[in-house]
Amino acid sequence: MDSKGNADLVSAPELRCDLQRLNRTLQAAHRSSIDVRNSYDFYVLAYKEYNKGNVPDTYLYCDRAKYELTNAVNEAKMNFKGWRVHSLRTISFFFRLYGLYAIIFGIISALVFGELTYWYSDTQVLGVPLWAPFFAGLGSSAQVLTGVIDDLRKEGLVVRYKRFWYMAVPLLSTIFGYVVYLLFIGWFSAFSVGSQGSTFTTMFVCFLTGFLTNWLINKLSNLSRDL
Repeated sequence: MDSKGNADLVSAPELRCDLQRLNRTLQAAHRSSIDVRNSYDFYVLAYKEYNKGNVPDTYLYCDRAKYELTNAVNEAKMNFKGWRVHSLRTISFFFRLYGLYAIIFGIISALVFGELTYWYSDTQVLGVPLWAPFFAGLGSSAQVLTGVIDDLRKEGLVVRYKRFWYMAVPLLSTIFGYVVYLLFIGWFSAFSVGSQGSTFTTMFVCFLTGFLTNWLINKLSNLSRDL
């Protein structure tokens, strides 16, 4: 079956998602200093045909844009003794596209907070044991990693968890974990809950708070705008 025959099987919503993924891929390549002008020209043509409702031509232009992008990535590779090997540009491209920066950071962050919890869990600051913010840091590290995996599972590339500001999330989560510990210890004291049960529950809540740090940021931002 030729390309146009295959295009008849592609729905408009699927093509829109395909165009969005292609756009993000082109952005990642451009930021890695890969020349994607030819691919971008065909992407623009595909987008125009999509807006006209011309699905077969949209599919053809989109397919050609991907072909030109593949050529551009191959051209950006280095020639080493007759072998085409990845250059710094192509490595940067794949790191951006698949969120490898975020994955590495999330793993390092989890290891750091794990070590801190092991060595300094009994240390207290103003009556708060440091395991509380450290458990929140572990939760936020897990959030970054699961976010990358979720993007890869749904989109085939990373959409949200590749920006540098996400590196600040684990640090911010430690503040949330500190505050949550104070709130829960006060609540447990008021209801005379056993110390062992309260400790395990507080650990879980601190971890969950860290995992929900991004959600908390959005809620607090909306609240500040309403005030």
